[in-house]
Amino acid sequence: MDLNSKQRIIIILVFAFYTAALLIYSLVTRKSLKEGKGDYLSKFYTGGRTGGIIITAMMVSAGVAGAGVFMGVPGFTYTYGATWMVCCFFSIGSNLMVLGLLGKRVGIVARRTNSKTFIDLFMNRYNGNKIVGILCGVSTLFFLGGFAVSTITGGGRIFQILTGQDYRIGLAIFTALVILAALTGGIKGVASAMVIQGIVMTISVLVLFIMGVNSTGQTYTAVIQTLMDTDPKWFLPGTNALQTTISYAILWGVTTFTLPHVTMTALTYKDTKTLHRAIKIGTVVVAIWLLGLNGLCFITKYTFAKGTLATADLAIPSLAVKVMPAWAAGLVLAGVCGAVQSSMGGMIVSLAGTIVSDLYKNIFYKDAKPETLKRLNTLAVIVVSFVIFLLASNPPQLLAQLITYATGGLTVVFFHTVLLGLFWKRANEYGAIAGIISGISLYLLIDRGILDMSLGFNACIIAALLSTLIAVLVSFITPKTPYGVIKTWFGTA
Repeated sequence: MDLNSKQRIIIILVFAFYTAALLIYSLVTRKSLKEGKGDYLSKFYTGGRTGGIIITAMMVSAGVAGAGVFMGVPGFTYTYGATWMVCCFFSIGSNLMVLGLLGKRVGIVARRTNSKTFIDLFMNRYNGNKIVGILCGVSTLFFLGGFAVSTITGGGRIFQILTGQDYRIGLAIFTALVILAALTGGIKGVASAMVIQGIVMTISVLVLFIMGVNSTGQTYTAVIQTLMDTDPKWFLPGTNALQTTISYAILWGVTTFTLPHVTMTALTYKDTKTLHRAIKIGTVVVAIWLLGLNGLCFITKYTFAKGTLATADLAIPSLAVKVMPAWAAGLVLAGVCGAVQSSMGGMIVSLAGTIVSDLYKNIFYKDAKPETLKRLNTLAVIVVSFVIFLLASNPPQLLAQLITYATGGLTVVFFHTVLLGLFWKRANEYGAIAGIISGISLYLLIDRGILDMSLGFNACIIAALLSTLIAVLVSFITPKTPYGVIKTWFGTA
């Protein structure tokens, strides 16, 4: 999108002011790591388990949405057709799937076991088995790392459209901002910033929708009718449309609880009352985002002819720049960038926790000193962020492709691990190990076409179902989980 110098300066100034305000806020939240009960790592990863209603709701909402909802899915829809809007709508239930399905049980057990991370919690469920911890930890680093790459790529692309400068410059700036935000406030600082981002994004989506429709000079229904007349194929379902829709209904909606950076929310909320209210608020917020942004997919398709966008992922940012005053566009794009930073911050905290708490402390050095863990945590945040920066330097053309691959990998690892662990007493570490290994193997083989058994579904769907069956069978023929673990997880005391 071409901008004159005045527009570009205004947008950059608004963006810079908004970003500076968030950084100041992050520095203020630093005191949360020094106050309250618990050790440094506990406060860094769980926020002292004092998360309020809005923070709890926004942690799930922003963790699920991020660059995928704001850029990835609209880009996929612009490129491949309206079917992808239907798939994305299933994310509306993400708060229910995470907080409703897992929230209460996970919150109770996490306090009983003093678990600091998602993997730490389920290592306890599977009898402290180190192989379970290693498999879950390495898988999280690989697949959640891929998710993080797609997320920060979105921020870099928005910087590109804001300034006209090289994408990698924006990427470097975003990486530095994420490191600072994560180190200064831990998960509580990141989550607090998510509240601001959520409010700004909700208002922005509503305003952008209204202005986007008005920019066409037609009614909303007339725009849709024009598209149907000029590009009817865009509305038609593609090959295996039913399987595709079912796959993404599961991947982007039902299995949200397999995303470690989202599910860690269940370790941070204050009480059950908070949990229940957060589910309602979070569902409404995500619904507004999805209805507004998916609704704008018709407007972007109508407004931008094929080949006029540098990449389809820039459809929504380009629309904001085109139809809004420079200051308003700057605020909208700054809000999107802020949401990307917050979502990215949650992933970095989760990845650092995987390295320091789940792998280093729980697997190799159980008696590591707090000072050592604190230093390693800082180093892990910096190194992980830098690696993600390097990987994001050559991003895919469509973010949704990388997001889909990463979430599919996390699904095959954690689907059976979480569900069987939470709701079936007979599940044990042997079944979990068998399920993880078979799940990853099947996912890679089906995805690459070596095994022709997808039946038209995304590769992770068949892999997750078969690996769950394998986990059940292995659990039945191997020793039961010790009574102490079962009492901790299923007892009422």
